[in-house]
Amino acid sequence: MKVGVGHIRTKAMAAIASAAIAFGIQSASAEELKVAHFMPSMHPMDQGVMSPLAEDIDAATGGELTMRIYPSGELGKGPVQQYKRVVTGVADIVFGIPEYTPKQFAKTGVVHIPGLFANGTDATNALWDNIALIEDEYDQTKLLGLWANNPSVLVTREKPVRTLADIQGMKIRTPNPVMATLVEAWGGIPVSMPTTDAYNAMNTGVIDAVMIGPSGIRSYKLNETAKYVTTNIPTALDSFYLLMNKSSWDSLSDDQKAKLDALTGREISLKGAEAFYKAGQAGLELAKESGVELVEITPEAEAEFRAKMTDALNTFLDKKSEETGADAHAIAAALSGK
Repeated sequence: MKVGVGHIRTKAMAAIASAAIAFGIQSASAEELKVAHFMPSMHPMDQGVMSPLAEDIDAATGGELTMRIYPSGELGKGPVQQYKRVVTGVADIVFGIPEYTPKQFAKTGVVHIPGLFANGTDATNALWDNIALIEDEYDQTKLLGLWANNPSVLVTREKPVRTLADIQGMKIRTPNPVMATLVEAWGGIPVSMPTTDAYNAMNTGVIDAVMIGPSGIRSYKLNETAKYVTTNIPTALDSFYLLMNKSSWDSLSDDQKAKLDALTGREISLKGAEAFYKAGQAGLELAKESGVELVEITPEAEAEFRAKMTDALNTFLDKKSEETGADAHAIAAALSGK
């Protein structure tokens, strides 16, 4: 039996229509989440955390849930506003730094106390082991990740810091309130500013030094503005979060929630800590290649710095206890495993 050309054409058109309908249904059910951060797209947190998460959730859901990353403040300038952006829904997911909104994350800030952790991985595991002590600070969002980097180094513009006496009168950008307290106790002048402002402040002499995780040397080109990096002063580490808007989370299907949960939490947080460690090693290597001298203080000098820390740290924890209504000394002890 011969089949007419018109019949073939009709069947083809029907097939195309069916495919279009199926595609339309799939497109309608797909959801794209906006992910906002303030660093360049090649930053270790984009390359080591956010971009892999976007790829993994796309694969896990067969394209039903995707993520579009907006780097370099494309959804709004200023890293201090990241928490507000996720709460208000400007972005579905944000990367940010708790200490940019210290009152909101006062208990989380206890993790920054110098001497509690040798590295970011230990600090990250401690945060998740004790998440019940601080999780109420994230109630307005869905907590996807919380991690730490390695303790900060001291990047100095003109003068090396080898002893406590060397730090006297230096204007130092500090990453969080506890380090501001310690710098003051050591005789320096703490200056609070976002990391994005550190390069210009160093270059123009507004500040004498930057206290920052070693990965920041490469990320913010501090090797171009510094002559020295002191690597082992007893310093704090920084913490970082990945938060999701609550309405955005609630809009996901149960299956999408389960798959996103499986890819986040402690798992993605440890990836963040590892990415920062590798970036920190690369930052120190870049400093050396750029002719920056890496300085290690002696055990005697370290003991002198630590002796000056004790009263300041106790005062800091007392203040944290007053601010939060929780026992900050107990939180510090729990985080350190004591």
